[in-house]
Amino acid sequence: MDLDAVTKQSALHAKPDGLTLQYGTAGFRTKAEHLDHVMFRMGLLAVLRSKQTKSTIGVMVTASHNPEEDNGVKLVDPLGEMLAASWEEHATCLANAEEQHLPRVLVDISEKAAVDLHQDAFVVIGRDTRCLSEPR
Repeated sequence: MDLDAVTKQSALHAKPDGLTLQYGTAGFRTKAEHLDHVMFRMGLLAVLRSKQTKSTIGVMVTASHNPEEDNGVKLVDPLGEMLAASWEEHATCLANAEEQHLPRVLVDISEKAAVDLHQDAFVVIGRDTRCLSEPR
C-alpha cells in the first residue's frame, strides 16, 4: 500500500473539522456535503476487505429513501450481506480518523484483519440516480 499516495489523495477529500460519524446497519448517512472524505475512505476500506476475503466487495452510494440533500454509503460483503460487525468498527474508525492519523489507521486495520496487501482486490460500485450520488 502506497501510504504517501493515499495521504496525498486524502488531502483532496479532507475530513470536516469536528465531524464524527458512526457506521450502522445502513452504513453512513448524513448530508451529502459531509460525505466526501467518507466516500474516499470507504473505497480504501472496500479494497482492504476485498483483499482479506479474497472476494468482491460492493460499495453502495445511496440514500434514495431520504430527502434529496441526504446521501449515504455502505459496504456490502461478498454474498450481498451486511458488512461484518468487526469491519463496521474499522469503517467508523477510518471515517473519523484525523488526516495525519489516516496512514496509521490503515496499517492497523490491515494488521488486525490479517490483510494480505499483495492479494488482488475487486470492488463494485453502485449508486442511485440522484445528482448527489454521481462521482465527483
